[in-house]
Amino acid sequence: MTDSSDRVHLTGNPFVDVGLGVAACETGRPSIVALSSDDLRHAVGNLRSHIEKLGSFKILASFWVNNPFMGKNLGQKPKFEEFLQGLERGGLPLRDGHCQVCGRSPVINTAATGCQADRCWFPLAGSGVSDPCTLPGLRDKAICSDCLCAAVVLPSGCRSCPDGPYFIHVTEPDLQVEAVAEAVRTVSAALLTNASNTIRETTNLRGRLALLDIVSGSVLWDQSQSGHLTRIPGSGATAISFSNRGEGPCFNELHLPAQALEFFQAITEAGVREVFHQWAIDSQDFAKKTNRKYYLDELCGSVEERRSLARLVVSFVRHRRDGRVGKGELKVLQIYEDKALQRKERFDTLQRIAERVRQMPSRYSESFIKQLGNLGSKNTLLDLLKDFSKKQRGLKITPNELRVINDGPINDIINLLYLLCIAEEEGESA
Repeated sequence: MTDSSDRVHLTGNPFVDVGLGVAACETGRPSIVALSSDDLRHAVGNLRSHIEKLGSFKILASFWVNNPFMGKNLGQKPKFEEFLQGLERGGLPLRDGHCQVCGRSPVINTAATGCQADRCWFPLAGSGVSDPCTLPGLRDKAICSDCLCAAVVLPSGCRSCPDGPYFIHVTEPDLQVEAVAEAVRTVSAALLTNASNTIRETTNLRGRLALLDIVSGSVLWDQSQSGHLTRIPGSGATAISFSNRGEGPCFNELHLPAQALEFFQAITEAGVREVFHQWAIDSQDFAKKTNRKYYLDELCGSVEERRSLARLVVSFVRHRRDGRVGKGELKVLQIYEDKALQRKERFDTLQRIAERVRQMPSRYSESFIKQLGNLGSKNTLLDLLKDFSKKQRGLKITPNELRVINDGPINDIINLLYLLCIAEEEGESA
């Protein structure tokens, strides 16, 4: 991870990369490439100076299982303290070998220290018989001092959600420092004020939905707030929540493309972020009410894979008493089509068609919408449009509009057009 100039680079391992960002924040480095091994050791010293208070916050168990600093195996505490001090001083014994995180040599001689780089020090590193991050049956990690320093300082830069600590991983060295800065400041302030509750995010959602809820409202994409990123990372971002509590490590992971981050920024600027937040709540509630796990991941999966949200919103609408789409929801759908899917022409085209449908005599418009809600193929949609284009019904469809309808998944077209047809119009109550 370090080269001849003793500088540090991103590794691709999120637990190490975010730890590097934490160390950079604490040592005033603007980018991970400006970080040195000495800076990493300084960050370890900073964590060691606060470790008793971190233990009193009852958060260390999510990072290190069976570590005496979290109140377990207290008879081994002197050995663990000596290991942590050696990591801070850069004085741990080394051996030949290649780091499993960054590939560099040498690595820490854990046999000589008596402290393995397993779940006691490295989140999600598994146990002697299970290691999801490397190889099954691996006793402990072969790891260099820099990578272990980075993983060890994670508690100084993670906030918490119902599923444990969480962080945001990006693959640009300057933006990774910016992405973790808010959490580092929050944890530092909590240590000064002894207010551990400020570290926790206020969300009642769980799993990937909790991550989506948190990230969609993050200050990182809000240009009106201090602490936002200087630019949207071109490769997007990954949010991870994790915990080592219990018999085995577990984590939730949410990959967000750059277009999704631009969407979050846009709905915040438009003042409709709360609508997206409610969709996340509805997804969890619907999963419980209907016993369909589909709802738990549909919103997350659609945003990750840049799929239309229309099908999910149609599901919500059909369970509502009034069966309508609010103006705020329509605005979010419009922004999503534009920013996340980059299909502004599709939305604008279908909106024009929906307006013509509503302008037809009510007996025709109601019949069209009812039939539209039960379609499932391109041919049936084209037949419906052809039928209502007859002179007495008067629905006009241009050749360019037909081109747009033929471009893309037909179910997305049907669901989005249906939502646009039943949406609240200007002047109606929200």
